[in-house]
Amino acid sequence: MGRLIQQEIFKFRHQRLARLTPVILVLLMVGLAMTTHGASVGDQKFYVSSAYGGFQWLTMLIIVIGASCVTMEFEYGTIKQLAIQVNHRWMLFVGKYVLVLGYSVLGHGVVILVTLLLKVNGGHSLSWQTMYLYHQSLLINLVTNAVLDTYGGVMIIGLVFLLASCSHNSAAAIAVGMGVCFMGEGISSLLLQSFKSLVPVMRWNPFNMFFLQEEYGNPSYQQNVTHLTIQQLGIGNLVWALFFVGVGAALFSRRRI
Repeated sequence: MGRLIQQEIFKFRHQRLARLTPVILVLLMVGLAMTTHGASVGDQKFYVSSAYGGFQWLTMLIIVIGASCVTMEFEYGTIKQLAIQVNHRWMLFVGKYVLVLGYSVLGHGVVILVTLLLKVNGGHSLSWQTMYLYHQSLLINLVTNAVLDTYGGVMIIGLVFLLASCSHNSAAAIAVGMGVCFMGEGISSLLLQSFKSLVPVMRWNPFNMFFLQEEYGNPSYQQNVTHLTIQQLGIGNLVWALFFVGVGAALFSRRRI
């Protein structure tokens, strides 16, 4: 597995989007930060704690990178060479998954660092010790959001890998992944509102788990939207992540090469 990870890192380093992601994140975050100078104190707290949209943009980039990691092996035929290097093809799938998870962690580190720099340069009216949600400081809120977003990415990346294992090209996998991940919340809300008698069961649907970070920022979601606590959403994310990775690895192993 160690040698496999090294090979994947080598290929990852030569993937253009993976190299450009930090630059893209900085540009997008700076662009949003420049528009917040005249915002109210409450809005400034929100922008800082949400890393000037950095978490959402990073998720979009991770979806593209993750889908490409899986589908490109079949598109370029390199899966044949890789398959003879391991005893079980699912190890390739898991290796790629672990690598993208690691990249996601590093990406969130970059987002936090850029947020700290932007706050120093443009957020003089706010202190990091300013109280925000849950009677915690602005800095704690930022770090908590980063941790929750990273944790939620465990399921999202697993889902993207599963979709990529069923797709014949990266464009289709990316399109479906984007659609599912960003429309899933709306689908879950519609289901829970339409079938209220089934809420105790349907609240555990995978789309509802996308609300993990949002419920932290909007506590009222527990009663009005998700019908699950933060802790329950965390458990659901982990269970669905294991399911997606397991099914995705099985499909990846049985796919014709």
